[in-house]
Amino acid sequence: MKKSTGIILILLMMIPAGYFAARKYSYSAMYESLEFPEIENTVIEYMTGIADPMDFVPETDLDITVKDNQKIDTSAAGEHEITYIAAGTDIFSQTAVREFKKTFTVKDTKGPEITLAEDHIRSAVNSIPDLSRYVTCSDPADGELPYSETLTEGTWTYEKIDLSKAGEHKLMIRAMDRSGNTASRPLYIDAAGDPESVSFYIRVNRAANTVTVYDRNEDGTAGDPLKVMVCSTGDATPLGSYPTFAKYEWRALFGGVFGQYATAITGNILFHSVPYFSMNKGDLEYLEYNKLGTAASMGCVRLSVTDAKWIYENCVLGTTVEFYDDEDNPGPLGKPVPIEIDVSSSSRGWDPTDPDPANPWKNKKG
Repeated sequence: MKKSTGIILILLMMIPAGYFAARKYSYSAMYESLEFPEIENTVIEYMTGIADPMDFVPETDLDITVKDNQKIDTSAAGEHEITYIAAGTDIFSQTAVREFKKTFTVKDTKGPEITLAEDHIRSAVNSIPDLSRYVTCSDPADGELPYSETLTEGTWTYEKIDLSKAGEHKLMIRAMDRSGNTASRPLYIDAAGDPESVSFYIRVNRAANTVTVYDRNEDGTAGDPLKVMVCSTGDATPLGSYPTFAKYEWRALFGGVFGQYATAITGNILFHSVPYFSMNKGDLEYLEYNKLGTAASMGCVRLSVTDAKWIYENCVLGTTVEFYDDEDNPGPLGKPVPIEIDVSSSSRGWDPTDPDPANPWKNKKG
């Protein structure tokens, strides 16, 4: 026997008798112990393109691939079975490979999208305009949805409402896709009053921050000027002419504040008093009050309480409000000098023009 052969035999004899059996057992145990990581989300949205099954596998120590490079076609609703190949290595550097099958469900879970050309539209009383001019309903999977008298799969409709009275009315638009998913969105209809009852015409000079009230001519234009008010407009105050459509004794405003004697002009643009921190006549934002006559609002037309109340009480719904710019000429009646509140006064939380008997300015308790 050669010396080298003897050395090899000695070394083999030194290996524990169960070594090879342990390696075989370890391989078998490794194969059985391979566990595929939990996939939390096996529902994939319908019609979202081709999905890669590897995107759903969480981080793991296993080496995972997808058999035959399978993909998930989300244009085919239903169940899709994917075969994953997982490989792991034991302490002896022996690799075990095992296949796992996972089922994904392609499903339409998203409701339709309702798009409005305008949030507020106008109409005469007892008349619902053609809503197809303002409403578009579409679905990511089904495309554009047609109008239907009743809500069925793949259509949109609207609730029937009573427009017999002038003012703001909320109409709900509802849509349903072919999978039964639904969506809804409000559309506000501003039903104008009888034009024959309108006796005033209002012009708002944004550049000068004045409001001038005119007689209304028979043809609907501005007649003789009657009254002028100082106001505060803002960057979002629009141009153009609009009929008033709603009134509120108190109205919530942007920023969590409130206005007295609000008259709605167009969309979210209103005449209203200088804001209050709460619906309390003694909780006025007095620093904002002292800005009357300058641009200070978020788009609405701020007025003193007495002026906002006059419009609220005397100008019927449907009164035309015209916005324009003329920095050099505030209007035919000029521009009033606004009242300024003494911010050190204990009465500063009240509008000095508020006719409420509890107003401390009226009782000379400043």
